[in-house]
Amino acid sequence: MNFVVSSRLYGYALMVWLALTRWQRLREPQLRLQLERQIHETGVSALPVVGALAALTGAAAVTQMTALAGQGSEVAQTWLFYGLFFELAPLLSGLVVVARSSAAMASELAVMNLHDEFLALRRMGIPPADYVLLPRILALALVLPAVTIFFQAVAVGSGWLAVSLLQNLPLQQVANHFLDRADPWMTLASLFKSALMGLMIGVIACHHGSSARRSSSAISDTAVHAVGSGLVAVFVVDLLFALAVYWVKR
Repeated sequence: MNFVVSSRLYGYALMVWLALTRWQRLREPQLRLQLERQIHETGVSALPVVGALAALTGAAAVTQMTALAGQGSEVAQTWLFYGLFFELAPLLSGLVVVARSSAAMASELAVMNLHDEFLALRRMGIPPADYVLLPRILALALVLPAVTIFFQAVAVGSGWLAVSLLQNLPLQQVANHFLDRADPWMTLASLFKSALMGLMIGVIACHHGSSARRSSSAISDTAVHAVGSGLVAVFVVDLLFALAVYWVKR
């Protein structure tokens, strides 16, 4: 068990090292095309699901807080920034990306490994790590902050509308209250948290996919491990940032 954990952590570390030391290779046209393809598959195609989830989450969260705290309370408006904008938006965006992309990415890489596509790339003089893994890892690190911004915008707009209707306040007044509470540093921290979550999701999916056993039965196992480990990584990153915010603001 300890060997398996150590092996996985070592594999994750190698993927992180690849992303941090080889990202400049993306200036090459072929790698840039791969990056754009991955951005579209993991980010752009996820926006309809993210938008629907954000709208429902914003309205539902504010409605629940208003029901608990009562009409006229500012708790619901405070929750909009600290609970929804900073905490839930990056977390739920990360969970959506894990659910949509981790299994697909790991399975795709496992199939490539099964059919010796990595070996074929090496024989053509193309490093598989640069051409196959690097664009996927960096695409997720770039995509998740963008998806989080979209989630934040839709969820906050939905929350504003809910507060306005439930508390019978002008929408402009609700927006002004939110902006008065907004902390630019917390906003930047939420995007940095999303980028780190995206990096870890990509690292984990690429490690499990590229190191899968060369058998058809291993493909489903690879997808399960990628999703499970990706979920754990998202919650670990979220917890670390929550502890950091608590330590700074105590």
